[in-house]
Amino acid sequence: MDARLALIKKLQGHPELTYVELPGKIRIEAPTPYGFAVELHGAVNEWTVYLGEAGYHETFSTSDEVLNFIAWCYSGEARIREIWRGNWPQKVILEALQGGQWLEDAETGYFFVPFWLPRREILRTNPNLLRD
Repeated sequence: MDARLALIKKLQGHPELTYVELPGKIRIEAPTPYGFAVELHGAVNEWTVYLGEAGYHETFSTSDEVLNFIAWCYSGEARIREIWRGNWPQKVILEALQGGQWLEDAETGYFFVPFWLPRREILRTNPNLLRD
């Protein structure tokens, strides 16, 4: 199964989601000002999903895995915590809602960050849109 075609078919049933199809990728824009964008890159045996604007990404080897992950990102049970120094991303943490608490699932961090700039933290959560 081609994950891109399956995702486009799913998105066509959700007019509240804006997406752009470009060569080799699909970008779903953040559905709210407090949500996060999702980008699907790749084909056949390797798919990479990027979340938000700070560089968080995960790689998958099957279409089912990548489609389930994207659906989870629109379940209301996934969020990203972006930590910035000025306009530079320092760290992005993917969190999962479990038992009413947000728990860290995975993290992407950067080594060369201007630590002297003001720190800011942004929480981004997409509403439940694709679980069905």
